[in-house]
Amino acid sequence: MEQITDYHTITLLNLVTIISFYECTFTGIHLLFKKSVRYQANSYLGGLLLVVVTFLLPGMLFLLGILEQFIHVVHIHFFTFLIFGPLAYFYIRACTQKDFKLKPKLWLHFIPALVGLLYFVPFYLQSGSEKFIAFVTWRETGSMGVPPWIMLIRLLHPIIYFIICIQLVLTYRKHLDNTTSYIDFIFHRWLLYFSVILLLPIFGAIVIVFSTNIVGYQLNVATAIFSLMLIFAISIRIAILVKPSLFHVFPHQMLIPNSTEQQKQRYEKSTLQGDKKDFYVKKLTLFMDVEKPFLASDLTLADLSKQIDIPSHHLSQTINEKLGCNFLDFINKYRVKEAQAMLVNPKLEHYTIVSIAYEAGFNSKSTFYTAFKKNTKMTPSQYKKQETRKVALME
Repeated sequence: MEQITDYHTITLLNLVTIISFYECTFTGIHLLFKKSVRYQANSYLGGLLLVVVTFLLPGMLFLLGILEQFIHVVHIHFFTFLIFGPLAYFYIRACTQKDFKLKPKLWLHFIPALVGLLYFVPFYLQSGSEKFIAFVTWRETGSMGVPPWIMLIRLLHPIIYFIICIQLVLTYRKHLDNTTSYIDFIFHRWLLYFSVILLLPIFGAIVIVFSTNIVGYQLNVATAIFSLMLIFAISIRIAILVKPSLFHVFPHQMLIPNSTEQQKQRYEKSTLQGDKKDFYVKKLTLFMDVEKPFLASDLTLADLSKQIDIPSHHLSQTINEKLGCNFLDFINKYRVKEAQAMLVNPKLEHYTIVSIAYEAGFNSKSTFYTAFKKNTKMTPSQYKKQETRKVALME
């Protein structure tokens, strides 16, 4: 029974290795070199997938029977693994921050990988036969022959970058709330989904523990992690086909922290006095009531700033501090108010609720319902029934 289990485990590992190698290599090269989807963030994503290939390459060469000719690729993932987190972090930054560039100080993120390379130099200097034995041992037992503290670092390193990436994604979401009146959640959710790849080692460890203690046999660590990497690579391929805009410039990117433009805006923000804010509030509310710019579903803070002739950072500060909300909530309040008037207008009885949502400036049914309930504590249908009942009683 044990031999059959080992045979099935190895067969599964072989299959996953072949498919994962193809998917990661093809998609990584596609993102790096295909001009139609080329922009800086894709370079980091493509590089990340090719780092995954370093995990798969020895196994692929072994299956082809030519590993001994390229034996020195064995276990290069000991240090390339430490490139994984920085590349993921750079990808998130390139997606969310305007004009992000890999400045010299950011190369410091690769110091752990350099230290890892130096630590494993003695192994890399071993003979080909010794490396082949190490590879076969790892393949059969899942043991890499390294101290537990090294394995702990390998687990903690991506977790740290996962936390950093999630914080950056949440900051981007907050930025969207303050700069645009419509959020395409696909971009935001994609970044959250992408960040989860940094937890693959943890997921792999959980699968190992579960299969050992519950199922009753040892599932090779490579099979677990490679399977998860395969799912991620396929997800990227599907995203390229279904939502290609994810691989072009992200909408409404943030300013890079401490950039000249951001420092200038902070300085100018600090000069905005209370009486000027009061003036801006009056000017803003009058403009909103008369011109109704919120009816444009793609209205942004920059657009409104130009229309009303108030600097965007002053406008944002005024809305946040004097009106107590972010830009998205501010615009949605006006849209909900417009929708309320349309719902009880007898001339618009033939309009569906969804039609009214679009007429009021909303870009999706779900966003409309969420905003309407947030502002009125009831659904559009409930509000319409309530107001209709009031009119009937008055008559």
